[in-house]
Amino acid sequence: MLKSIVLALFLSIGVVTSAGAAPSPDGKCNFDSDCGGGGAKCNSGKCSNAPGGKCNFDSECPGGRCNSGKCQKK
Repeated sequence: MLKSIVLALFLSIGVVTSAGAAPSPDGKCNFDSDCGGGGAKCNSGKCSNAPGGKCNFDSECPGGRCNSGKCQKK
């Protein structure tokens, strides 16, 4: 019983800290989660919504659209 409580507490702390992850300030990434969520994708080591980042679809540009391979605000 105590093991279950400790495990649940440990997992809930991990979820809270990972959910609040901020995007990389320089736009570099290894995983989509490095881009702060919200739909931004990691493409070739850069977040799609970062300056110099690339996109293929509007869904990769949070709050914007993909135009000629770059995210732009609507």
